[in-house]
Amino acid sequence: MESLYNIVESLVDDYDDGDHNKTVYAHFGLAVYLAQCLEHEIANCLVSLDLIPNTAHLVRSKVEWESSCDAFFDGHFKHTLGRMIDDLRRVATVPAQLEVKLASALQSRNWLAHSFFRERSDDFMTRAGRDRMIAELEAAQEVIRDADRSLHSTFKPVRERYGFTDVR
Repeated sequence: MESLYNIVESLVDDYDDGDHNKTVYAHFGLAVYLAQCLEHEIANCLVSLDLIPNTAHLVRSKVEWESSCDAFFDGHFKHTLGRMIDDLRRVATVPAQLEVKLASALQSRNWLAHSFFRERSDDFMTRAGRDRMIAELEAAQEVIRDADRSLHSTFKPVRERYGFTDVR
């Protein structure tokens, strides 16, 4: 039989371990999603910095262009984020401040993908630990989001040169 303390505690605190676990997973999912958005932003930049200037003049039809674009994106999406950043460096001068942000985003993404849950397995077992995990995930989200925004704004003039405008 439940003690009076447990009954009162459950009435005062409607905390639910399962919901808290889901919140950790949701923040993790958002962080990984943002990393994929960054990858896509890099690929979009590479279209304007590499594909268009180096191959557009060789294309003879809309179908050929669509095929070239699909192959270009597919090729880059097979690369790691680190390799995509290297690809960007090969075709453009990346400002130092953006380099720092991209390096931090890469480090955050790799930590999420390769270490986060393994290193936080003990934290995941407690409410306070999960709260720490959520805070870390929110920080990683901001690092990745900041790199994506900076990348987007840095190469916006190049995209605009080819008629690409923001739809945001």
